[in-house]
Amino acid sequence: MILPNLSAGIEFMPESDRYSPVVNWRFIEAAGWRPAVTVGTSSAWPSSKVSGNAYILSVGNSIAKGLSAYVAASYAPSGDLWQIPAGLNYRINKDWSSRLMYDGDKLHPIITYSYGDIRTSFILLDSKSPTLSVSFSF
Repeated sequence: MILPNLSAGIEFMPESDRYSPVVNWRFIEAAGWRPAVTVGTSSAWPSSKVSGNAYILSVGNSIAKGLSAYVAASYAPSGDLWQIPAGLNYRINKDWSSRLMYDGDKLHPIITYSYGDIRTSFILLDSKSPTLSVSFSF
């Protein structure tokens, strides 16, 4: 986190030996039923249709205790591809969370364990291929 509403980082994809910048700026805070609105960029993962970064405008909000949802418009210039990703997140408890992530084409169920600044996610990529993701915050 650079500022409370601005985060930046780097993604590394070992299979393709590729790095990708990640930046997210929340320029409208959620309040009541008004959703938060963010813009950002990150790898076009998990889409297998393009490589490079995607640029995203998303809206999201809590819809019940521990439950939130988002929908976005995503553009990947390397494939001139527009997608409409969406997701549903559920916080199971302090350490565990789950997500159903739709990339605009396929569904990717995710379960994440958080321990301090480390998050380990088991992802069922395309709802069939087991994948592991590890994130470090600093």
